[in-house]
Amino acid sequence: MGAPTLPAERALLQDMSELESFATYLELRDSDAEGDVAAGLSHTSEGLVLFHVLEVAARGEPRGIVAIVHDAGDHGGRYEELAAVLAEEGWAVALPDLRGHGKTEGERGHSAGRREVVRDLDEVLQHLAYRLVGAPKTLIGVGRGALHALDLCADRPGLVDRLVLVAPELTPKQALPKGKKGLLGKVLGRVDPKSEGVLGRRPQEITADSDIARAWSTDEFVHDVVTLRAGEEFAQLAGEADGLLRREGVPVLVLLGGEDAVGAQAWPAAEESEGVQVKTYAEGRHQLFHDVMRAEVIADLCAWLKA
Repeated sequence: MGAPTLPAERALLQDMSELESFATYLELRDSDAEGDVAAGLSHTSEGLVLFHVLEVAARGEPRGIVAIVHDAGDHGGRYEELAAVLAEEGWAVALPDLRGHGKTEGERGHSAGRREVVRDLDEVLQHLAYRLVGAPKTLIGVGRGALHALDLCADRPGLVDRLVLVAPELTPKQALPKGKKGLLGKVLGRVDPKSEGVLGRRPQEITADSDIARAWSTDEFVHDVVTLRAGEEFAQLAGEADGLLRREGVPVLVLLGGEDAVGAQAWPAAEESEGVQVKTYAEGRHQLFHDVMRAEVIADLCAWLKA
């Protein structure tokens, strides 16, 4: 499972071995230059490019569906403990790995733009809706995943019933590649959409829990890569976040860390928007579901879902 748990979490997770978890592999579609779907499926020399989704079945009759969109450089597997708690509460949970992350194939840290991410997340939710017809759907996004979740809801009205935005990164912190200039002003070296930059995430910015920071640093599926195309598209999305939030027509919960050095410590647009509830954890850092106060954060999330 990865990171150690708090005593309260151990009590909630003691029966987790009885929960059903399984991996689903969806087929990723090719993207055109704009990120829209192109003809055919994505292929490599080894075969189809597959989209990994870890699913955790609800205990008993499902209340509904919860899908969690991880942060940049992260992966869905790091949210298994949260998924187990939600499953105990009666929610069917899906943990997708975005393209270029976790066990999903594709270049590390790369996407063909916002439209591609929206399409992929839509595929996940459509898959879940097919499995649980009519079940209410909640989408939880973390860090950059929060803004991708918000973008999806704006692009596909009515697709989800509730939205949770955790530590949204409203001011992107990244170092994108640039071509070096020679003495005559000519650009030296080739820079293209897949050229790699860095997110610049440090363990101490992610969490105040040293054990979790250590696990994050050694996780083989965690990376610090963002490509030029993915970084530029996200910067554009971050600039539109206030407007997208104000247009949102479903109940929204925003969770913020008061000591978050990566995401927003405050979001005025959220405070001012009708139907949006904001909760700030004064000592919280960027990964609230993996920080020292995570038991409180998860309990607050479960209470909001029930309400």
